[in-house]
Amino acid sequence: MATNGKSCDICSRMNSVELATSRCIDCFDDLCEKCANSHRANRLSMEHRVMSLDDSQAVDFVPDTVGFCEKHADRKLEVYCFDDELACCLMCATTDHRKCKMVESLEECAEKQASEDDKKKLEEMLEEFNQECEDGKSSLSKNKEGFGAQVDDIRSRIQSMKESVVRFLNDKEAEFMEQLVSLQNEKNDKYAAKVDSLSEFQEKVGVDIKKMKNCTDKNKVALFLEMKKAEKNHRGLVKNLQSLQNDYKKISLKLEDANFLTPILLEEKPYGKLVVEETIEECTTNFLSSELVQFHVLAKSGCRMTDVEAIGDDHVLAVCDNHNKIYLFSITQGFITACSLAGKPWAMTQIDPMSVAITIRAPQPGIEIVDLRRDKSCTLTSNEIIKLSFKPNGIAFDRGGFIVSSTDGLLRHVDESGSALHTVSVTKGYVYGLCFHSRRIIYSHHVDKGKVYALFDDKLGTQEFTFEHEDLSYPLGVTCDSRGNVYVVGCSTNNVLQLNSEGTFVRQVLSRDKDDAISNPMGIRVTTMGSSPKLLLTCQNEIRIYDFDSQ
Repeated sequence: MATNGKSCDICSRMNSVELATSRCIDCFDDLCEKCANSHRANRLSMEHRVMSLDDSQAVDFVPDTVGFCEKHADRKLEVYCFDDELACCLMCATTDHRKCKMVESLEECAEKQASEDDKKKLEEMLEEFNQECEDGKSSLSKNKEGFGAQVDDIRSRIQSMKESVVRFLNDKEAEFMEQLVSLQNEKNDKYAAKVDSLSEFQEKVGVDIKKMKNCTDKNKVALFLEMKKAEKNHRGLVKNLQSLQNDYKKISLKLEDANFLTPILLEEKPYGKLVVEETIEECTTNFLSSELVQFHVLAKSGCRMTDVEAIGDDHVLAVCDNHNKIYLFSITQGFITACSLAGKPWAMTQIDPMSVAITIRAPQPGIEIVDLRRDKSCTLTSNEIIKLSFKPNGIAFDRGGFIVSSTDGLLRHVDESGSALHTVSVTKGYVYGLCFHSRRIIYSHHVDKGKVYALFDDKLGTQEFTFEHEDLSYPLGVTCDSRGNVYVVGCSTNNVLQLNSEGTFVRQVLSRDKDDAISNPMGIRVTTMGSSPKLLLTCQNEIRIYDFDSQ
C-alpha cells in the first residue's frame, strides 16, 4: 500500500510515528491503517470520506469544509496571502506574513473572487489548458505517424535500391555470361577449323607415304613420276602448313576493370547515413480557431499571379501567366526583380531552399527550374527545362521527382527527366490545385462547381476523403498547414475555405464579403516566415499575406 513517506497526523499528535496510508478529505488528516479504521468506526467521523493517498490526489470535487493550517494543526484556515499564494491561520498571518502586502480573510476573498463568473472563467482557462495538452498529444501522435511513414518510406527505398542493384547485377551478369559463351564458341570454331585443316594435310600426305612404302624398283620411270608428284604435293602442303602456322596464336583471357564493385563492398554504409533532424514545433498556433489578420500586401501592376511561394523569412516568389514571368518580392523592400520563363506558367513548388520548379503549359509543356541567387543583389536564373508529353497544371516536389496534375484526369509521378514513373487516374477534367503533405496528395478539381480530394500516395491512389461545399467554385489553389489542415481557394466564389486534416469543413477564413480585396484568388500557401506561420494568397496582381492571430 502506498504511503508516499507521509506520517499519520493523529499518531503525530499523540507523539507517535506511523506511516500514513490514507487521507480523510473532510478533516484533511493523513491516517495510518489503524487510525483510518478507527476514523471510520467513530460516530462523529464515520460519514467522512477516507481514501488512499493516491486516490486523494485525484479528488474531482471541492470539500465541504475548510482545512487546517499546516503550521498550527489546531487552527483552521482563516486568511489568504496573495503574495505567497498560501492559505494560513491568523497566527501565521501576524507572524510569517506580516510584511506581505496583500493578506485578506478567506470570507472576503470568497465574496470577491469566488463568484459564478470567476469560477466559469477559471474553468474555461483550465479547459483551454486541457485542450492544449490534447492538441499536443494529437500533434505528437501525428508526428509519430509521420515519422513512422518516413521510416517505412526509407525502408521501402532501401529495399527498392537493393532490388534495383540485384536486378542490375543479374542483368549485367546474364549479358556478360552470354558474351563470354559467344566468345568461347567463336574461338572454339577457329580451333576446330585449324584442326580440320591439319587433319586434311595429314590425309593427303598419308596417301603419298603409303605410295612410297608400297613402291618397288621394277619400274624406275613410274617411281620417278610418283616421287616428283609426291614432292610437288609436299611443297604445296608445306606452304599451306606454314600459312596455317603463321595463324597459330596462343589466346589468353583475363578480366579487366573488375574492381568497380570493390568500393561498394568496402563501403561501411553503402545505403547512406541516417540523419535525424529535430526541430521545435510551433505549438502556439491553433490554426482551426485563429483569426487571419492582414500582415502585408505585395503588388505588381498589370499582372495575374497564379501561384506563390515563400523563400526564407523575407522573400516571396510569384508566377504571372499573362507576362510569362516569375517575380521576386521582399517583404521589407517590395518588388526586387523578375525572370522571363519559357512559356505560360501555372503553378510552382519549392525543391530546395533556393530553387523552385514551375509548370509551363504552353507553347511547349514542361517544368522549368528557376534558382534564386543572393550575392550583392538577388537574381533569378532559369536553370533547366524538363519537357513533358502532357499539359501540366499543379505540381508538388517529392523525393527528387515531381507529382504533376494535368487536364487529362491523371496524376503523374515523373522523374527529373520528365518520364512518368506511374500514374493515378482521377475524375476526368481539369485538376487544378495540388499539394503534398505527409504522404497524402491533396488536389482540387472543377467538377460540379468544385471538389477537393485527398489520396494516399501509393500506386493505386487510395482515396481518403472527398469534399464539396455550396460556397466553393473553381477551386484553383490548395495547400496544407503544418498540422495537415487544408485550405482551398474558391476563385469564382472569392473565398478561402478551411478543412481539418480529416477533410471536414471548419469555416470560411477569408471572403470578399468581409474584404473587397479578395478578388479572383488563385495561388495559396501556408508556411512559416520568421517565427510564425503565414498565409499567402494571390489575388490578381496582389500577394496578400496574413498572420494567424490566436488572440
